[in-house]
Amino acid sequence: MLLQDLYQTVEKAIHDMGVNPEDTRGEDAGQWMLLREEMPIYLDAWEDQESNPWNYFIFEKDKSVFQVSVPFCYAPTLKRDEFLQEMLVVNLNLMYGKFTFNEKDNVAALVYRVPGSSFRTSDFQPIIDGLCYYAEMAYHVLKDEFSLKRVLSES
Repeated sequence: MLLQDLYQTVEKAIHDMGVNPEDTRGEDAGQWMLLREEMPIYLDAWEDQESNPWNYFIFEKDKSVFQVSVPFCYAPTLKRDEFLQEMLVVNLNLMYGKFTFNEKDNVAALVYRVPGSSFRTSDFQPIIDGLCYYAEMAYHVLKDEFSLKRVLSES
């Protein structure tokens, strides 16, 4: 999918949610941010520049990528391995996403990623709803056991 077409598709999906896409645009092309209460939802669209072992099977057909990221908590300093193991176990049950961990920022997030040509505006609301549901659920279920702290929007 051409990157410009993917940008238009993402902006149509945002518009269809009743949000003005111009209000959500990030600093760089292909970046948007939504809020669900104070929870940030990052949208990114880009074109991979080279294949890697994890995307080789689609790279030649579609270099574009669409991703939704919902950072929801900072990983605990105590019992971190147990927390990360719990995220991996729960991944099996998730629809529309997976847990991930950004070690640099010490943030656990939920992510949805597809080739740009696979993204459909009709799927956007269920994707957002699902990721936000999982973020809320994971935080509330695990916050006491792991002393979790929320990631909230800076705006």
